[in-house]
Amino acid sequence: MEIIPEDEYDQELKVTFVPELYLQRRIWVLNVLRRESVTRVLDVGCGEGQLLLPLSQPAPWLAPPPPSVLPPSPPQSEQPQETSHTKNTTDEIPNLHISHLHGLDISKYDLEFAARETAPQKSTPEDKYSFFQPQLRWEELEVKLWDGGLEVINEEFVDIECIVSTEVIEHLPPEIFPAFAPMLLGVYHPKLLLITTPSYTYNARFTAPNAPRSARRGYPDPTERTDRIFRHHDHKFEWTIEEFRAWCEDTTKDWGYEVEMSGVGRSAEPDPWNREEELGEASFVACFRKSATKEDSERESRGRDTIEKLTLPRKQHELYVTHNHPMHRSAQKPKSLDEIASMVVKKMDEYHDAFIRLEEIWFWSEVSTLCGGWIEILIRAVEESDDLKLLKEGEDGVSRSMWRIQRVGGANPPDSSWPQEGETSLDYIPPEWEPEEEETEGSYQESFAGDGDISWNNSELDTEDEERHGWSNAFNQLKENDGWGWESADDAEDNEAGKHAPESGKHSTGWASKDLNTGWDGDAREQMS
Repeated sequence: MEIIPEDEYDQELKVTFVPELYLQRRIWVLNVLRRESVTRVLDVGCGEGQLLLPLSQPAPWLAPPPPSVLPPSPPQSEQPQETSHTKNTTDEIPNLHISHLHGLDISKYDLEFAARETAPQKSTPEDKYSFFQPQLRWEELEVKLWDGGLEVINEEFVDIECIVSTEVIEHLPPEIFPAFAPMLLGVYHPKLLLITTPSYTYNARFTAPNAPRSARRGYPDPTERTDRIFRHHDHKFEWTIEEFRAWCEDTTKDWGYEVEMSGVGRSAEPDPWNREEELGEASFVACFRKSATKEDSERESRGRDTIEKLTLPRKQHELYVTHNHPMHRSAQKPKSLDEIASMVVKKMDEYHDAFIRLEEIWFWSEVSTLCGGWIEILIRAVEESDDLKLLKEGEDGVSRSMWRIQRVGGANPPDSSWPQEGETSLDYIPPEWEPEEEETEGSYQESFAGDGDISWNNSELDTEDEERHGWSNAFNQLKENDGWGWESADDAEDNEAGKHAPESGKHSTGWASKDLNTGWDGDAREQMS
């Protein structure tokens, strides 16, 4: 364990997160959505679409087909030990099948980027000749992005399945904060509400226990309600563990929900004072789940009454853009098993493959389109073909990602992923690959610094989620500059113009990295490449 000399107690400690904190929060959200098989999502404070982007990606295949499409296979007496393709098989990462996706933000600049991220992928005639083919979409998806504040009722959000709000609540002005729970849990009453917010308790991890106040280079509470130092200049509060727990418990009682509270983000470096258990994680996370203690009509009525009494400005949400992602014309229209098996044989013979991973051949569009998007139909076609054999490899044969197809009578052994004797790595280069300019010295470090989290004294914390949206201060300026967080409309325009100016098709707000304080909680910038 590192020994900190007493004369260095006034310096900040090195703290890094692996993976970066913003990714840990996003992973937590996606894991919950997968576990709950969510299909309709609202992202409040969606910013530039960091969460909307993965949610708008198509699933690689459909959910298992009904028996009317694929009847259960007859028992095979000669191989009773084999497992069915629809039972006792698992995908390591469950697929999401999102059908409706909403994003809400008060920054049109951010919504512009979100609109680009969630737009349907345009295909070109050259795609069919490319080694990298776009993934096919087997289900329709509707994406709607809205310009407006969370304090305004949007009837399209009522009864939404799941609402996500990451690193938003701490930015809400005192006038808007009372509308958060009544609107999201009352008026909209989703099945699930997922929130994340910084832990003030964890801030102590960045300094020694007896460090002077001057060692903390954050931002004094802008509301002057406390003498706390926050991670970001626009935070209106940061909760301690006890305060977060109290708010969650009170909220569940008020609106008829249950809550699971936890956290993400512990330093990769051990704390010299062994405070890990005491300080917990860098970000609180909470999953609110609707309970049967109240009726939705009761929640909604009470929520609308509460919002009405707050007498907040009621500028209606503006629909910024709608994207409709159509499903492939072959979706849910499978061909015969013989036709599918013949195509598999053709592709394997074409590439001289005696063995191929099941999920690898699935991504040949000639195969997956014949299956109508159902990988189970591909499995059945292989099982019933005399020219193919399904090898259920891996532990107990339950992990489908480990399964392979054997071409019966194939001459060559399983291909190795690495060059064999007499071969060179050039044999494995895709035909359209072109060499790029050689990296200059130091380019790795520069790229790493651009993507990593910057904190006090270069400690790593999150750099993605905070200022990706405009849920910030200066509420009285909202009418002037369409956003919170800037003292005047001119300041907002000047800053946003620099912050979001597209360059070479990439998103960059690298100007924030000039100030080492700005990224303490990942608030100041978003780097996407």
